[in-house]
Amino acid sequence: DRTRGSSEIDELKKTIEELRRDKEQLQKSEEMYRLFIENSMDAIWLLDDQFRFVYVSSATQNILGFQNDEMVGRHLFNILTPESIDVVKKGYANRQLLQAQNQNWRSSTYTVEAIHKAGHSVWVEVAVNPIFDENNRLLGYNGVTRDISERRKNDEVIRQYAFRDPLTNLPNRRQFEDALELAVIQNKQMDRQFAVIFLDIDGLKKVNDQYGHVFGDALLKVVAIRMRRAVRKMDFVARLAGDEFMAILPELGDDSAVGLIAARVIESCRQPIVIGRKKVRIGVSVGVSFFPTDADDVQTLMSHADQAMYRAKESGGSAYVCYGQ
Repeated sequence: DRTRGSSEIDELKKTIEELRRDKEQLQKSEEMYRLFIENSMDAIWLLDDQFRFVYVSSATQNILGFQNDEMVGRHLFNILTPESIDVVKKGYANRQLLQAQNQNWRSSTYTVEAIHKAGHSVWVEVAVNPIFDENNRLLGYNGVTRDISERRKNDEVIRQYAFRDPLTNLPNRRQFEDALELAVIQNKQMDRQFAVIFLDIDGLKKVNDQYGHVFGDALLKVVAIRMRRAVRKMDFVARLAGDEFMAILPELGDDSAVGLIAARVIESCRQPIVIGRKKVRIGVSVGVSFFPTDADDVQTLMSHADQAMYRAKESGGSAYVCYGQ
């Protein structure tokens, strides 16, 4: 009996020691997990089923400026822009349909615009995971928020290079063709007419030869500004390349409206241009094509406006010609 009792005591001591080690290991794991969350550059958070914050990690302050106790209890929609609230509501509505069919949904990722405590907006990427109980009842959400403002800024710079002319900051050829394609589709559906104008500067080579390409680039900027001011606010102006500009003129009452706009562009560019101490005069030749009379596709509309522009240039310049007239 003594031997058996001693053995049982030893087993009990062994069990107690194992439990102690397990507890220490669990405490270490919990401490590591806490340190991971609190030192993460991404904000980690927990929402209840009413979209109110239950927990946020300390990175939230770095991203949004709010202390932890300022976030707990705050509704998610209080820190989002109206447009981003609509994005979240739409996503939630789609997932409610799955829940109504007794289906769980997986994690979702959103790109939304949050409002910093200081008042400015911050673009963030949010990964959201729903939390369900054993009866498939939604309890809330956990997730991670990452500040992507810098990435958005870089993306915008790339987009600017892809779709904008770096010299004049007008849309470039690629963006113009996209806009013209959209205009063709929309106006086919509405059975409406619109015009395309093609502008080319008369004698730019002579200016470049006399004053240099730096002066010529400055002149192109002036022409871009004058053209933009001469047309209507609704008109879409772009620089294709070199001294070639184009514009889409929608919602025209009749052909004479195009003539008035083209005449304003020509007269505006005819006025003296002063750059530094130098003053020059230039002219512009303008060609016009009409949708759907002259063409009903992008490339043919552009080609016909180009052909009409060359007819204007051959007639002496500082004039406009409509294709087919």
